[in-house]
Amino acid sequence: MTHFTFLCLEDFPLAALSMAIDPLRVANEISRSDGLGWTVVSEDGQQVMSSSRLSINPDKALSEVEETDVVLVFAGASARLKDRKASGRALRWLLSRGARIGSVSGSLFALAEEKFFDGYSCSAHFCYTAALKEQFDRVNLCDTLYTIDRNRMSFAGTSAVFEFMLGVISDEVSDAVAVETACWFQYATLRDADTLQVLPGYSKNQTRNALPRPVRRAIELFANNIENKISIEQVSQRVGMSIRQLERHFKKETGISPGGYYRRLRLDAARQKLLYTDQPLQEIALSVGYDSASSFSSNYRREFGLPPTQERKDRSRGARHAALSFGHRPSQGPGHLDQHVVN
Repeated sequence: MTHFTFLCLEDFPLAALSMAIDPLRVANEISRSDGLGWTVVSEDGQQVMSSSRLSINPDKALSEVEETDVVLVFAGASARLKDRKASGRALRWLLSRGARIGSVSGSLFALAEEKFFDGYSCSAHFCYTAALKEQFDRVNLCDTLYTIDRNRMSFAGTSAVFEFMLGVISDEVSDAVAVETACWFQYATLRDADTLQVLPGYSKNQTRNALPRPVRRAIELFANNIENKISIEQVSQRVGMSIRQLERHFKKETGISPGGYYRRLRLDAARQKLLYTDQPLQEIALSVGYDSASSFSSNYRREFGLPPTQERKDRSRGARHAALSFGHRPSQGPGHLDQHVVN
């Protein structure tokens, strides 16, 4: 049966690690076997701290792993291999021995930097895609839950890891044990790898896929035109509505205008780049459709409560707590831009 090695780097997501281990543990308990195995490692075998500020004691160092079927790497988006030469060599040696290597959420940054995903397709969490596209143009990013491309695996987040593990249990133990394992966690819906990620709709109670089709289509057009701006008039024509009708639908479903929504998508993309890349501020402004650095700065401050220069200075804080959600923004007074003019 498959043996997993879980490599934890700094700021690794504790929930994702738990959702990788616990389904295997429960399946072993249900089937009264220890066929599904795992080992938790760090680069040097020393304690490593999660993004929740809880630490784990690994079983061993990465260099001590001699045989494994899958290496999954867990890390915060800002974490990198501490010993790039030794750890990179250890991972490549395991690949040469037939292992598969995978990223979970933010660890894609560390692995992409070491070129493990050059020429491969991989799933990236939606809150990292803008930054990843900017830095790693040889990586083919997907917006699905998880992707398996030859001997590379990638998981957008915690639930993706969990659902993959259920698939492993189904294949290697039985469908019945996989279903019972899911029930232990009160997990009712099993999705395929190519299921699209659930995205925030930025309304009070809806994800983006639950929004009415015209609004959803307009958002897709906005999201595909972050750098080269598209006008609200063009969008309304593409979705078959007048500008007034489109504004009315947006206000009803999201509480803001189409122009306000579009601007927020662009500023969210800018925030990703501020937090997770070293791209100069002027280039970031241009990449999200702002010709003027001062206009970008004032809109950014109005949206997030601090200027982009301060955001970058506070990167160590922001990278861990990047709430790229409209529900986590400062209160917006009467001066907040929310008209159909796109700023």
